[in-house]
Amino acid sequence: MSETSNEGANPTQGALALAAAVLLGIAAVLTAWSAYRESLTSDLVLKSYSEQQATLALANDAYIRSGQERQQELTLFVDAALAGVSASEDGNTVVYDYLTEGIMSPELYAAFAWWRDEPEETTPPTPFVPENPAFTGLQSQVLLAEGQAYDEQAEELRVAAEAADANSDRFDLANVFFAVVLFIAGLTTIVQRRSIQIGFLVLSTVGLIAGFAVLATTPGAFALG
Repeated sequence: MSETSNEGANPTQGALALAAAVLLGIAAVLTAWSAYRESLTSDLVLKSYSEQQATLALANDAYIRSGQERQQELTLFVDAALAGVSASEDGNTVVYDYLTEGIMSPELYAAFAWWRDEPEETTPPTPFVPENPAFTGLQSQVLLAEGQAYDEQAEELRVAAEAADANSDRFDLANVFFAVVLFIAGLTTIVQRRSIQIGFLVLSTVGLIAGFAVLATTPGAFALG
C-alpha cells in the first residue's frame, strides 16, 4: 500500500521540483538583468553629478568675469562722463574722444551714447539699466547670461542625476525580491514535505511577481544601453 502511495507521489514531487527550477531560472535571469541595469544607471548618476560640478565651475567662472567686466565698464563710464563735463567747459575733447572712441567697446559706447543723449529729466544715474536698449549687449551682461545658462544646465543635470539615483534604488529593490525568490525556491528543492514545498512555491511566485513589478515600472528597465 505504501509503495502505491509513493509511486503516486513521485509525479507530484517531480512537478514541484520542475516548478521550483523554473522559478529559480526566471529569478536568476531577472537578477542578472536588474543588476546590469543598476550598474548602467549608477554610472549615469556619477556621470551626471560630475558634469553638474563641471558646469557649475563654468558658471562661477562666467560670473567672475562678468563682475570684472562690470567694474571695468563702470570705471570707463565714470571717466568718460567726467571727461565729457571737462570738455564742455574748456573745449578740449582729446581725453573724451580717446575714452569713447579708443578705449570703450562698441557695446559700451552704444550704452554710454544712449545715456548721454537722454533728456536730462529722464536720464538715469548710469547707462547700466534695463531700459537702455544697449544694456543687454554689454560684455558684462553677456557673461552674466552665460553664467545663468550654465546654472540652468547644471540644475537639469542635478535633476537627471537624482532621477537616475532613484531608478538605481528601484533596481536594487527588485534584486532584493529576486534574492528572496532564489532562496525560497532553492529550499523547495531540499524539503520533502509536499505542503511546505507548495507554500514555498507560492511565496516564491509572489516574490517574483513583486520583483518583476518593481523592475517593469522602473524607467529604462528594459533598455539595451
